[in-house]
Amino acid sequence: MLKFFKLSKQAKIVAMFIFAMIIIGFSIAYFYYDHVNKSEDQRVISGRIKLDKFDNLMKARKYSEALPLIDTVYNIYDNALGYEGSFEFGLLFNNRASVFLSMTLYDSLISKEEKENLLKLAFENITKSISIYEQWIDSVGKLNKEEIQSFVASAFRKDKVNFEGKDIEAIIKKRVDDIIFAKMETPRRLSVSYTNLGIIQRHQYKQQEALISYEKAITLWKDNFTARSNFNVLMGKPPEDRSIIEKLFPPDRNKKD
Repeated sequence: MLKFFKLSKQAKIVAMFIFAMIIIGFSIAYFYYDHVNKSEDQRVISGRIKLDKFDNLMKARKYSEALPLIDTVYNIYDNALGYEGSFEFGLLFNNRASVFLSMTLYDSLISKEEKENLLKLAFENITKSISIYEQWIDSVGKLNKEEIQSFVASAFRKDKVNFEGKDIEAIIKKRVDDIIFAKMETPRRLSVSYTNLGIIQRHQYKQQEALISYEKAITLWKDNFTARSNFNVLMGKPPEDRSIIEKLFPPDRNKKD
């Protein structure tokens, strides 16, 4: 017959300690993710998830699926009180412009006339993106933390129906944190929009305008290698390539330029 292995007193203590650590770990994870879920604005969380899907669709060049997805995300944010004119809309218009621009650059089956129309649509959306970003930077982007808290609380508390039964304070805090991060990140996003504008203008044979757009992009974000490379090409110089060090250790996006 099999005999059960008898643990020593020391082994039992170790086993109990490990078991206790596992329980504590699960408890911490549960309460952490429970807090995260409660702090998420359920009105727009599906939009954030769809934006991740959008990125994958663009990588796969599934433009016919990416475009309506952006429209869906736009409607989600447009129907949520407190997001009027926010930086998210700048991102959405930039993404929509990127779809039209990518179709122009990579769809070999479309006609010259179709390409011109796509470039016009890309131009309309990217200029809208730039306008939203710049207005946001000049308004909300200039607020300090206390002013942001007041701004968010005032806007979010109006939506009493959708926040009923929710941890409104946690949601407000999360939104404040998002805006504080966006204050640092939006100039880079604006730089990307100016880069896309330059690419559009370049393909519209507006070389001088493209140079100006690339210069603005680089001024906003000096580590924007796409803008720098495109600028060099227009100036008759070779495209700029990042050094091995820069590729291994890219600039910290959380660090102000």
